[in-house]
Amino acid sequence: MKRHIKYLWLFLMLFAASANGAEKGQGGTGVSINDIRHFDIDENTIIKEDDQVIPEIRGQGGTGFKVRYRIENVNQDITGGTVQEINFINTHKGPVTSLDPFKIFNVDAQLTSDTFFDDGLIFEQIVVGDELKLSGFVDANSSLLVSRVEADDEPLTEWKLSGFVSGLSATQFNIQNQVVMIGSAAIDDCDIGLSNGLFVEIKATPDASFIPGSSLNTVTKIECKPEGIITLPGDVIPVALEGMVDSENIDASNSFTISGQQILVNASTVYVNGEVDDIVVGVKVEVEGLMNTTTSVIDAYKVKFKEVRFKFEEPVLPSEVNTGSFITLFGKNIYMTPQLRDEDGIMNSGLPAETQVEVRGYADSEGILYATRVRERGNPDALDVNVDGMVTAINNPEIEIFGVKVDTTSSLFLDINGQPITASQFFAQIDIGTELEVDDAVVNESTQVVSGGVIQIDENDDSSQINQPKQGVNEALGVGTITGRPDSIFSDGFE
Repeated sequence: MKRHIKYLWLFLMLFAASANGAEKGQGGTGVSINDIRHFDIDENTIIKEDDQVIPEIRGQGGTGFKVRYRIENVNQDITGGTVQEINFINTHKGPVTSLDPFKIFNVDAQLTSDTFFDDGLIFEQIVVGDELKLSGFVDANSSLLVSRVEADDEPLTEWKLSGFVSGLSATQFNIQNQVVMIGSAAIDDCDIGLSNGLFVEIKATPDASFIPGSSLNTVTKIECKPEGIITLPGDVIPVALEGMVDSENIDASNSFTISGQQILVNASTVYVNGEVDDIVVGVKVEVEGLMNTTTSVIDAYKVKFKEVRFKFEEPVLPSEVNTGSFITLFGKNIYMTPQLRDEDGIMNSGLPAETQVEVRGYADSEGILYATRVRERGNPDALDVNVDGMVTAINNPEIEIFGVKVDTTSSLFLDINGQPITASQFFAQIDIGTELEVDDAVVNESTQVVSGGVIQIDENDDSSQINQPKQGVNEALGVGTITGRPDSIFSDGFE
């Protein structure tokens, strides 16, 4: 796996965001969240880090930080307005216990090429025992998808761990593989006390004796704090919520949850970078919608998959499964993630014989493929394979989907509405980045070239201009990731 940042490219991108993307407020500047939300900051904005008020945004503009924010004077698509309050969240602060796989405490943490390393830090400089501050999103198994890595110049004065309680007893519980000793820790905001399944934030005193596999024995505080939108009841309000899907029931109730917060979808919901079938446990999405603040239920009018999704299905040989690491389909290595669902045990135990396998997952910004679900699909059948994903090359009559070559000479073509079109119409309607579904195709197992089948254009509208009523309010709430750097250091006087 590549674990590096292209620093020149990153500097130029951040400089461009600084010069062109920031929006000036009165005496301040702005922040960009999830690339499309550009909000002003002024002298009245309250800026916090881990719930503590700070005078300014530090650390390269906060790039990569998970943030919780409240916006006033918001526009209708939640892409502009002024920040009333923004809270920069370190989800984990503590010791690295493993580099491969990467772990903080005894918890899995997934790095990708999209992870931002603060202040010139690179992965190769990190050693076991280093104390780091990580920001990102926690999945249902309490593993972390890391969006930001930071190392302080001074030793940490407080450790922090976030995740879901499991294995609770009178004296201890687990956050994934990390044993947490309750001891005399204060327990806050847990209405009925601790219970399995609660999302908690744990603070502890740094422990010089802590080693990989140790229990966390110096806990000072355990706080029940959901990752979703937090507000007071009594209204319907626009929201933009980023997070990991932790349950879904699309077929029965048209709903899924992010950290226990219910999201409803309907026939009008727009999907970007994926489709409704891609809503599975462990997937990272951003939801736009209207939240009933009494019930906390969000009616979604847009679901954007934060990584570009793919689905591959073909016969896989036992030798094409590198257990505990990656699986190879169509000649492409697809890497395991802590978020992986592997009900059939393929990635852990391998295959006894050639088997039809389906892999769903995502690609990062460098085109590295990651698996979020792997499962058996019956007997091997090279005459019935599928390749769904983004076009990465076009050379009529050939196309590539994440590098998988598809010869369309004998294919049937459908437009985005499922209507038949000609080959010339098809190639006129696609471009690099178009999403396609290739079904019922044939693969040459020697060359790994796919041919024939039915190819449908499945490109989704990424427009933010979805007119939704604001229900008479001019503020919005959100959880997201900082993706742009402000253009100056803020002046004094923020409260």
